[in-house]
Amino acid sequence: MPVVSDVAVVLRRIEYSETSQVLGLFTRGHGQARVIAKGAKRSTRSRFSPGIDLLEEGQVSFSMRTDRSEGLSTLTEWKQTRSFGGLREKLERLAAGQYVAETTLMMTVEGDAHALLYDALTSALQSLCDGAAVLETTTGYQRALLESAGAWPRLDACVVCGRGSGLTYFSSLEGGMVCRDCEGVRVEKRVVAGPTLEMLRRLECGGDAGSSGGEEVLVRMFDVLDYHIAHLAGREATSASMLVPSGRRRVT
Repeated sequence: MPVVSDVAVVLRRIEYSETSQVLGLFTRGHGQARVIAKGAKRSTRSRFSPGIDLLEEGQVSFSMRTDRSEGLSTLTEWKQTRSFGGLREKLERLAAGQYVAETTLMMTVEGDAHALLYDALTSALQSLCDGAAVLETTTGYQRALLESAGAWPRLDACVVCGRGSGLTYFSSLEGGMVCRDCEGVRVEKRVVAGPTLEMLRRLECGGDAGSSGGEEVLVRMFDVLDYHIAHLAGREATSASMLVPSGRRRVT
């Protein structure tokens, strides 16, 4: 198997044995990669090795599998370049970091490179480290993730009839907003209030989602986009409830 070199962020870590780890990486040039880091936790006389940490960035080399059925790739080299240590200074920052990591794994596949998404991921993690607003940073990454997947919803008009009025429902299956006249026969849908829709449109245009509307609108934006991601991926992100407790969610 050929050995490739890239830059990567650790999105998942499983302790495999006393000395090894299984890692889920997101690389800039090769997309997702599942690797086994043999001996990553083995100490020597000159150093103590705690292993490779979750949510750190590094230069990586690994054997590139030509057939996914072959199992895990083998990590041959790892050199940490950024630890994103600021994520661990506050619980909400760490929860946001875990959420962007989990949803990235949910929405991408092995071997499918998304360089712009990688840049958005590292930018979001660094912003969280630097003390940026957590929900604002997270919704910005949700937008990047959905756009990378070609699944950003239509927000300017009804996806069924094309009219721009009466937009009160969101359907992930339909791919965007649905008006009152068309929602009756749609089983999968949820109500989206006007202020939330307005801020989602602002986010779509690259605006500052946190400049107006307040914390509750940011919660609603996050919830709508998380609902969409969960529907597309076929499962909910378990880390979402750590970032925004369920008692604050599913509100209009």
